[in-house]
Amino acid sequence: MHSLKVLIADEFQNSRQSIKKILASLDINKVSVTSNGKGVIDACRNTAFDLILCNYNLGKGKNGLQVLEEIRKLGYLKATSSFIFISAETSRDVIMSLMETKPDEFLTKPFNQSELIKRVKHLFNKNNELINIKSAIEKEDHGLVVALCQTQIENGSHYKSWCQKKLAEALLESCRYKDVLDYCFNLQQSKNLDWAMLIEAKALKEQGSTESAINHLNKLVSIFHNNTPAYDLLARYYKQIGLTQMAQTSLEAAVRISPYVITRQQFLVDLSLSNGDLTTALKSGQQTLKLSKNSIYASENQHLQLAQVLAESIIGDTTPEARKKAQDAFTILSQINKKFPDKDETQLQRRLVECQVFNSQGKLDQARDALVKAQELIEKQPDLLSPKIEFEFAKTLFITGNSTEANTLFQKIIEENPKNYILIAKIHAFIDEPIGVKARLKAKEENQKGLDFFEKTMYSEAIECLVQAQRLSPSHPGLNMNIIQTALKVMRDSGPTHFLVDLSFNALHRINHITEKHCQYKRYLSLKKYLEKHYLN
Repeated sequence: MHSLKVLIADEFQNSRQSIKKILASLDINKVSVTSNGKGVIDACRNTAFDLILCNYNLGKGKNGLQVLEEIRKLGYLKATSSFIFISAETSRDVIMSLMETKPDEFLTKPFNQSELIKRVKHLFNKNNELINIKSAIEKEDHGLVVALCQTQIENGSHYKSWCQKKLAEALLESCRYKDVLDYCFNLQQSKNLDWAMLIEAKALKEQGSTESAINHLNKLVSIFHNNTPAYDLLARYYKQIGLTQMAQTSLEAAVRISPYVITRQQFLVDLSLSNGDLTTALKSGQQTLKLSKNSIYASENQHLQLAQVLAESIIGDTTPEARKKAQDAFTILSQINKKFPDKDETQLQRRLVECQVFNSQGKLDQARDALVKAQELIEKQPDLLSPKIEFEFAKTLFITGNSTEANTLFQKIIEENPKNYILIAKIHAFIDEPIGVKARLKAKEENQKGLDFFEKTMYSEAIECLVQAQRLSPSHPGLNMNIIQTALKVMRDSGPTHFLVDLSFNALHRINHITEKHCQYKRYLSLKKYLEKHYLN
């Protein structure tokens, strides 16, 4: 082991010296040390280490998790290298997030000399035996990976399970989907394997059976409750077929298990916005921005995303709490120029968010100025209007009272992006409920009271609550259709009245923005036809 090049990263000097001394007893003397995350990145940029021992806590700056993410993304960690996490953390959230990065080993502080020696020897022996397979993986030679893994398995390797998994992954990468399914099925004759079930789901999806893949993943998570990759994949597959609420539910399950994965939190913001769930979007947006500090995945998009959510959450709200959110949005926007390169696309999105926030706080002159500047940028560079930015532009027009122009633009975006289910769902969610988060929550509460009264056959009380909710959220489809169905129930039982007929048609008129692509279109069409057939004179 004397030829191994090792890096030790720990914020405490005595810990670094102690680990270095233990390694010396194994004749490992090519050892570099550093006390912080930047030191790890710099060292890995210049040296291809065989083994890295990295503490989670590295003082100010990047933590160990962010370090591992970065050296992998930058290609500084060889496939034949080993990475050991060392941590005194007892937080379940931290530990789950560390384990998700799949380090080669995880050591909990305090540990003794024999424990570290045992882990290092194990990794050294494993790497020696599997180095040819790891090299083939690095070169993406999937056929060679399959052949080498088969040889190791047939020879009774100590690392049989590892080889089986890599073999299945190589078959998947080779697009040999039937072979993947046959191989994983045979492996699981006596017990289910979470990794094998995950690979099976991917193969089923690639074969064109998204429904089968989703069913398989649901079976997986029913057996292995903490398998976050399965929940992530479920969310992706649900999203691809337009089931955004199911996608959000799956992703929320993953976040509850492991909340410190920045890409997961950012995806959850998108999904929750597509479902009109501003509360979750706001919470995940704040967590995303927090996690982006010192992360390789940090970008201006995370800042813009949270500022956009804050702007939408305070529409029509001038309370002190809303003013605080408005100030937070402006602070976030100001940070973008300091942290990221100045780009016209970013400037355009900044102007649109500024306009929305100014408008919500009654600062109409400043809102108008921001909108004019945004429109000037669009006129000069129409190519800046990606579907995502075009949506923000349409939102801004709607919020500032240009609803006709906004609705025309919304319809254009939907027609030009028929397969972008997330974007279409976001448009519908916004049009359905273009109000702030406080009003949404109050409307939701009143709507639920109305439904509870309906279940108790207290229809007058139900209508009273539903109408109160309607005052808060005038164009929400589900709410207005609840009013219609409650009124229809009363009219069927007791006969029609002018009040109930007018109430029903008024509610129907409020949701005439619903199109065929809307998730509640079938319910809307059924009620519309029934009302017009039986009560339209």
